[in-house]
Amino acid sequence: MTPSGLSTDQLFALLDRERSALLAQVERVPGARQTHRPAPDRWSVTDVVEHITRIELGVGKLFALKGAGPATATAEQLADAQLTPEKVNRVRNRLERVEAPERVRPTGTLSPEVALANLASARTALKAAYLAVNPAALDGVVHQHPVIGPLTLRAWIEMTAHHDARHAQQIAELADEWDAA
Repeated sequence: MTPSGLSTDQLFALLDRERSALLAQVERVPGARQTHRPAPDRWSVTDVVEHITRIELGVGKLFALKGAGPATATAEQLADAQLTPEKVNRVRNRLERVEAPERVRPTGTLSPEVALANLASARTALKAAYLAVNPAALDGVVHQHPVIGPLTLRAWIEMTAHHDARHAQQIAELADEWDAA
């Protein structure tokens, strides 16, 4: 086991479970409506999928950049960088609106099919990038998350699963709106 308590198999199972839940919500919205933005300041289903893809590609780059190095974080930094229940709640909780940084905002130019294909490719690449990380770096390298603070590299991959859950809720809200209409 690891400081987070989750092995690689458990992390991948969590990623797969949350991705399945996300995709189930995407399927609730008819394809023709997946690119429709319900308001100018809200994302479409396809926008959400593109955003998640951009996040996962970024986390994969983070692993490539920092994952080959030695574990350099101090004990205090590592203690602050664990993915606590409070941090998980902050990621999953849709009551707190979070403004995505420009680099991970959707372009709004993708078709639903392309967005979903890109999402699948990004997940495969993310898992491969994680597996390529120096095992000591997974729990010994810290990188700042713009919203929830410092995270170990291992915590970053778990955070992506919780990020899927957040956006599954968002897509469920869109699906519920379409069902009610």
